Amino acid sequence: MAIPLHRARFSWGAKTHLDLEWSKGSGKQLPVPPAAPQLVMAEEETAPDEHTARGIPAICWREDSPVLFERFQLRENTEYLVDVTLAKSFADLQQGGPYPKGWPFNERLATVFRIDPPRRWRENADGSTTISGLLRLRGHAGILDLSLGNDAPLIAEVVCRKLGYLDEFRALLDEVAEEFSELLLQYDSPVSASFNLSDVTPETEAALLFQMRHIMTDRNLPVALDEIRRCFHTRLDQWRGTEDIGAVQDPDVAAFIEELDESVLVKGGPFARLFHGYSPRQFPVIEARETADTAENRYVKFFLEELLLITQRLAGGLARNGRTASVREVESWIFVIDEELSSGQWRQVGAFRSFPSNSQVLQKRRGYREILKFDLSLRMSLELPWKRAGQLADGLIGDLRPVSELYEYWCFFLLRRSLTELAEAELPSDGSLVDVTDDGLQVRLLRGKRSRVSYLYRRDSARTLKMNLFYNRVFQRPTRGLSAWHGSYTARFDPDYSIEIIVEGDGLLHRHWLHFDAKYRLDSVDLEGVSVSEGIDDDLDADYEAELARVYRQDDLFKMHTYRDGILSSRGAYILFPGDGASLKLAGSRKNLFVRHPSAFDGTPAYLFPSVGAFDLCPGRDIGQRPIIQEFLKSVLDAVFAGKPYREEEGIF
Repeated sequence: MAIPLHRARFSWGAKTHLDLEWSKGSGKQLPVPPAAPQLVMAEEETAPDEHTARGIPAICWREDSPVLFERFQLRENTEYLVDVTLAKSFADLQQGGPYPKGWPFNERLATVFRIDPPRRWRENADGSTTISGLLRLRGHAGILDLSLGNDAPLIAEVVCRKLGYLDEFRALLDEVAEEFSELLLQYDSPVSASFNLSDVTPETEAALLFQMRHIMTDRNLPVALDEIRRCFHTRLDQWRGTEDIGAVQDPDVAAFIEELDESVLVKGGPFARLFHGYSPRQFPVIEARETADTAENRYVKFFLEELLLITQRLAGGLARNGRTASVREVESWIFVIDEELSSGQWRQVGAFRSFPSNSQVLQKRRGYREILKFDLSLRMSLELPWKRAGQLADGLIGDLRPVSELYEYWCFFLLRRSLTELAEAELPSDGSLVDVTDDGLQVRLLRGKRSRVSYLYRRDSARTLKMNLFYNRVFQRPTRGLSAWHGSYTARFDPDYSIEIIVEGDGLLHRHWLHFDAKYRLDSVDLEGVSVSEGIDDDLDADYEAELARVYRQDDLFKMHTYRDGILSSRGAYILFPGDGASLKLAGSRKNLFVRHPSAFDGTPAYLFPSVGAFDLCPGRDIGQRPIIQEFLKSVLDAVFAGKPYREEEGIF
């Protein structure tokens, strides 16, 4: 049950308090506050907004709902009035300044918390001082450390308001982790990643928690272990031994002849006729035994032992930081892993000594392959781009993640998967999607960096079509005259993703571009509130404009026109946004693809480009949405491959 709050007051003794109040709405004091640690006063929200009505209040205490981090929750893109009371006099606080940014909280909160000037502080009768400020969370989600020192811990969870928090945001996190580890496995030497896991530190704690949730979910590690138990890898060990002549069943005749030992011969016996009156007392045999003590099983056992170590360290760190909800979750993982290692099948497996780098079992067998993926994703969690705050344009605040950035990565992976499924082959590329460093393989999708993946789409006797998928490619105005349509003719553009289509044939080369921008933005009005009056053109236009604003922002669509016009050889530019639609509409009030040709006005264009538009792509709903984008891409590629050459400002019509 979620309890929407307008204001919450936490107290750690008589002179240390934290007041959080939503900057909008209004509240009424609850007779008994929710059972949150240190919460001494709370006001329920009496003027909820539409996000609260949809289950995401500005301030919330969740009693029994599933949470990712903590039961006390705030909301992204929301402002809060903050009053912090410290057990120091006004004069002492003035003497102690100047204070670092973010004070009196952790310095990581510098970009989201702004303290009021000292003239607005208030000295209280008991000698304490109340400091006021504004907390503005913007488009981030994750955990927020609002502690006022070690003796006054407070951890809140910042939840998404646009994506469905309990389902879609969880799906976004899971799928980003899945895609990163899957990408590493597609390269020739995934085992070059470092297998020396660093100690858990406060800086890596949140990243590990993300990955551990992904690994420990019911459909991941438990399923992989079930697969391993169902088809436990064994090998047949053979070695040479000797047995008394009367017990031999599988004699090694070649070894007996090559290594004849006269000392084992006795006069007479069953083989006297063969050995000039003598028979061996013992005979060499080949002994065989099935064993589960294989390199692959040793690796899996080692991974489980490391998981146990990691979860134990995580539990200790989370307990020290007062994150009780997360501690309970991690302790449940400890129980599951410890119980698995205690089972009889792992007790017969020895210690891990070397990684089986060429093992087809790890690469292909169900269960084992998943364990390798989990191991890679766990180790890569220490190197994921969102961990390196200094390398992200938007920056990170403590353990918060910019949801827009996560969504951007996710959209790239889905575009890449679509092109991989459409293409005949993936080509060698000198792009920077995956770097091989001293620390092993690293996925690098960073703003301002160019990451390219190349594909062969189709080839026949007359022509060849190749594709390049770029992440954040920059198009600039050339500084010299060019004979080809290349770059931008006005200013610098850098779409999130650009697909270069290259057609070679008849000694000519034609280049076409499609651009996509991931927009983690939606208008807040509910789609169901829109009504369409059919048959009346004016009403239809008015309703269409209203509907357009409720699905994606018009200024985002206008930017696609800028890409389409400003970047030379561009055939289309499209928004990817977390909507709930699952169709391509060329007509009607919910039209989302606009083809640049007169025939498109009645909804029946011959081709789907040149065009601008918007595609719904929402985590958890992408199963029905991605095929629409993939089919659109296929229609463009087939038309370019089969049709007459497209020429700028002339088209293929």
